[in-house]
Amino acid sequence: MEKRKFSSPREEALELGYVTRNNILNNQGDAVSILRACLVIATILNKKDTVKWVRKELSQYTASDDIPEYRFNSCIYTKNGKKQEDFYTFKNWYPVHLLMDYVKRSETIEAIFDGNIVVHVTPLWCSIVLSKIIDYCLTFLNEVINELQYGGIVEYLMEEIRKNTDEKLATLDKKLADETQSLFMNLISTNPADWNKVGHSCRKMLKILADNVFPPKDEKYKMKDKREIEVGDPHFINRLCAFLDQKLSGGERKFLISEIKYFESYLRQVTEYAQMGEHKPSIEKYHADMLAIHTYLIISEILKHKD
Repeated sequence: MEKRKFSSPREEALELGYVTRNNILNNQGDAVSILRACLVIATILNKKDTVKWVRKELSQYTASDDIPEYRFNSCIYTKNGKKQEDFYTFKNWYPVHLLMDYVKRSETIEAIFDGNIVVHVTPLWCSIVLSKIIDYCLTFLNEVINELQYGGIVEYLMEEIRKNTDEKLATLDKKLADETQSLFMNLISTNPADWNKVGHSCRKMLKILADNVFPPKDEKYKMKDKREIEVGDPHFINRLCAFLDQKLSGGERKFLISEIKYFESYLRQVTEYAQMGEHKPSIEKYHADMLAIHTYLIISEILKHKD
């Protein structure tokens, strides 16, 4: 098979990111191969923290390393040959390929401390650690794909989306028009402190929109898939989902609701980081851009289905 030629290292990273993410979503590939792909991508993009993390996962943590919390296991243990009633918090430093081997052979790791304590790490615990590592890889790949896909054309995208959306927002609710202006001014600012305000504007815009298309209700709303969700005043994301649930069916309904739920999680993480305190670093411009673009895309979809 002829080797694929890429126009740039970034294009290669994007292609590898797509392939690796699809493998994860389709439950294909193992933790080692996924980590190695992330290592290649992180190296190309000079993501030094990710490179360091992946190498530790592949080689092995040491006693002097700050071992991630997802590697802490509560295990049964014996002391002086006698089984203890409590649990031992074991910092699982083993490299990924070794964890995979124990899972494959369905064997328990027995780690010895001080000559008289033996910790028993079950294959289930090893599987949990591997799953969390893969989840971290998926988060990294999502961020990289968004960065490579939209990087450099954010301003163009924002202008194109705003052309088709801002006029409709202004006629829907004047508060929305005011908030869109605030959002855009913070977005184009060169002051990193203003980027932290973007998430707040995005939340306000989505809540105002929800108030217009699906006002708050005390009783729960029953979705077409039989789930019941809260649709009170603070549950504006649920109310947007309920609006789409009423208007759409089939794959489009499922896709848009999933997109809104994903964005809710992303928005929450970014805004929580921005609120950590005045001495903490600002969010990156990339995340501010992504919040604004996703917000406008969601609003645009909602407006398409408003009577």
